[in-house]
Amino acid sequence: MSELSEKNSTEAFVNSNPIYWINLVDDQFRQKNFGHARDFIIQGLANFPDHSVLLDRLFIVDQRWNSLIACNKIHLSMPDESDFPFLQRCYANEEFMEQLLPMGRKKQSTESILIALRNNEFPVAQSRTMHRIIKKEECADQLQASSNNSCLKPIGLASLVDIQIAHRRAELLIGIPDSEDRQRVSGVTMLLILDFAFNLIGLHKLTSLVLTNNPHSQKSTEAIGFVREGLRRHHLRDPKSRVWLDCYENGLVEDSFRANPVIARVSKRLLGRDITLQNV
Repeated sequence: MSELSEKNSTEAFVNSNPIYWINLVDDQFRQKNFGHARDFIIQGLANFPDHSVLLDRLFIVDQRWNSLIACNKIHLSMPDESDFPFLQRCYANEEFMEQLLPMGRKKQSTESILIALRNNEFPVAQSRTMHRIIKKEECADQLQASSNNSCLKPIGLASLVDIQIAHRRAELLIGIPDSEDRQRVSGVTMLLILDFAFNLIGLHKLTSLVLTNNPHSQKSTEAIGFVREGLRRHHLRDPKSRVWLDCYENGLVEDSFRANPVIARVSKRLLGRDITLQNV
């Protein structure tokens, strides 16, 4: 076989075989070369634009996971090393962390926190999570605030965890330690996350687990549109008292989000636009 014929044969194989691209991509994933993996995914999709496996791989390394999320003087910022002191304070606040993550959480070492902050370009590929620091503007000048991170005060955490790639589903966590900040910005934060989840990144469903001994949180969750889908009896165990705890399982699917008049009305008031409208 001539060199030209061999080259044509190789190109024909590549252009007709999605497994070739999937193997290339998965090899890069194993090596944690997520940028290279994304390049191969895009090349593969040029030949197989509707291939479900390649589309799922692209979802994992989609650059939109790192998109700017901000509105009405509230920023959901990607965490970096400058946020380390705030994260330490959050993890040290046991009462707050137990409300945010009632299933218990291993104490994070200084080293593990710093490593996570230094390697946050591909959060979903790394840990199937997306974490943001809730920050509020404290500068009088809007232009100064947008160009100066020192004007942004960290006040809480917002996360999507247990992200299920094939099912386009994630669990939503929002925590703001200070009660005054929580009252002022929790609504905007929730709407920003809903907008990101359903309109930008393309999730199909969000879930939320709420302890039954936290009726205020459950009421707020249902008020914004989540539906109570079930009761998980003795689902969690309090790490201190060792008492078994029940929790409500809540869910919000995209169709319900689109048809929700409360979300439409409140988002127009707080964000200046109706986030339930489908992006064209």
